[in-house]
This record gives sequence, structure tokens and C-alpha cells, in this order.
Amino acid sequence: MTHLLSPARNGKHAYVRWTANERFQHWVLAVSFILLVFTGFALKHPDAWWVRPFISVPWFADARSLLHRIFGGAFVLVGVYHVFYLLATARGRVLGKAFLPCRRDLSDFMQNLSYYLGIRKQPPTFGHFNYMEKAEYLALIWGGVIMIVSGFMLWFSSLTLMFFPRWVIDLVTVVHLYEAWLASLAIVVWHFYSVIFDPEIYPINTCMVDGRISEKDQREHHFDEWLELQSEDGADAQSELSKQ
Repeated sequence: MTHLLSPARNGKHAYVRWTANERFQHWVLAVSFILLVFTGFALKHPDAWWVRPFISVPWFADARSLLHRIFGGAFVLVGVYHVFYLLATARGRVLGKAFLPCRRDLSDFMQNLSYYLGIRKQPPTFGHFNYMEKAEYLALIWGGVIMIVSGFMLWFSSLTLMFFPRWVIDLVTVVHLYEAWLASLAIVVWHFYSVIFDPEIYPINTCMVDGRISEKDQREHHFDEWLELQSEDGADAQSELSKQ
């Protein structure tokens, strides 16, 4: 079996969970998303208290729309590159398969629910991705597609009106706005908690910085994958001994 982990160089008892390429994709996505949220809501709520300090900047008021489109372009480009990465690279294809939902995810969810309700004494163990990480990733894809399609329809509204009646623009505006709210809340409430505010993670999950996960964290949070790695390492060692 091909694993997404590899031993970390210059790191004792650690694995590389994210490559430099994947960390680059993550940071471009994160920065473009945050700036899209800021410029988008600044356009929708220009008199909000958090916008006022920036309004005093001479060029900001006129540049909000342009900046929103620039950051939107960066978001689209990293999305297109990510699809290419998943389809055209060996690691990307393994990563994509690891993100796919499977029957076990439902079982893990039920076992985890039972654990939180006190019915089970131990939580379930997970592989490279647990069902929560898969759900968040799929929500990112679905939400990203909605935001990109609706954003382009609003950006090229004249072209949109050549094929659709006026009320479609109004509908797309509402969809774009509320999907932005949903995505923003999901990041703040769900993602930020899991990578920053979770007491077991705080103050931050350093994997997004150096790509590494310690063997302790790997064993605690992705035990099944860790177990497979130990089994394979043991089998490889036994194979080497048999050749001697």
C-alpha cells in the first residue's frame, strides 16, 4: 500500500504529512480566501465599523472591487492547480483517493457519537484522514464551485443577462452572499477550532508550517495508518534479514 507519510528528514520520530507543494497550495488558498472575505464584505457593508479605518486610505474605496477580483482569480488558479495536482501526480492521486468517503466513515461517525454520549469507552481510530476532515474537504470543493460560478456570473453580468433573465442576477447575488457567510463561519467555527483552538492542538497545528507530524500525534490521531506503517517497516526489516 502506498502511504502519504514519509519519514521526516532531520526530524526524530516524525513524518512528513504535507509536502512543500501542498503547503504552498494551502497558504495561497488561505490568504486568497481571507482577503476575498474581507474585500467582499467590505463591498457589501461599506459603512461597517471594521471597514471605516480602511476607507480613509485614498485608493481603497475605488480598489475594493478590483482587489476582490484579483483575490478571486488567485482562488480560481489554486483550485485549478489543485485539480491538476490530484490528477497528474502520483502523490496527488493517492491523496485524492484518501479523501473519498467510504462505508467506514459512517461507522466511525456512529462510534464517535457513541463515545461522546458515554456509550463507548474508547473513540474510534482513524487512517490518514478521518470522516470530519473528509467532510470539510468536500465542503470546500462544493462551496468553492458555488462561489466561483456565482462570482463569474456577477463579474460578467452583461454576458449572464444575454442568456438569463434579470432575476437570475438577483438570485446569484443572494447565493454568493450567503455561501460567503456559510464558508466564513465554517472556517472560523470548524476549521480554526480543529487547527488552532482545540486544547490538544493549541496554539497551532504546526503541520501547516513545516509539514511534519510527530510520531506521538500520528499515533494518537491517525492510529490505523501508524499501525500499517509499523507493520510494513517490520516486514521490510524481516525481508532484509532474510537476504543476509
